[in-house]
Amino acid sequence: MNSFYQEIPNPWFTMWRHPRETVRMYLQAGSGKWLWILAILAGIKLFLDNADAQNVGDQIAFGNIILLSLVFGPLVGIFYWYLFSGLFTLTGQILGLPGRWSDMRRAVGLSFVPLASLMPFWVIKLVLFGSEVFTPWTPVLDSSLWLLLLIVLFYLVDLVIGGWYLVTLSRSVAEVYECSAWLAFALILLSSVVFSVVLSFVLLFFV
Repeated sequence: MNSFYQEIPNPWFTMWRHPRETVRMYLQAGSGKWLWILAILAGIKLFLDNADAQNVGDQIAFGNIILLSLVFGPLVGIFYWYLFSGLFTLTGQILGLPGRWSDMRRAVGLSFVPLASLMPFWVIKLVLFGSEVFTPWTPVLDSSLWLLLLIVLFYLVDLVIGGWYLVTLSRSVAEVYECSAWLAFALILLSSVVFSVVLSFVLLFFV
């Protein structure tokens, strides 16, 4: 038997190329190793991404943004992990596909590896660019061609790995559904769209 299947693999390495096999091993072993750490790191990354996209540096001090990301980022990751694990499980059950919530939690948690792996890039960005990451006013960046090229490179890497995260998520969910990655991707999109529509209607009554 291939040595890959003889023990639980390290997801930080195997999820990039063998997501289905890694998820399968985790499901067979009932392991939860690394899942909480992956969800927390992914949540911090998503929190910082949102702060960057919203230019929150115009209203909130740089140090406070970092503090908020460390406090609320983990909550964001855990909430995202549990919410979408439940949504994907429910969608599968409605459509007659196999899969338990506990298994889906493992699959979704493991799929966070690409997102969590981007955290070192965020640390480098914060050190090099400081508060200019969170504001449209960037005098230091504008004064250096090398810094501009570097931050563009960071965004390109983030885009590519973000795309690979979707591939990893689709393959991971497919292992639980016991279907193709393409079908899993379609069901992920369906779950996300339904959730967005329902949330929009709910907000209409409370906002």
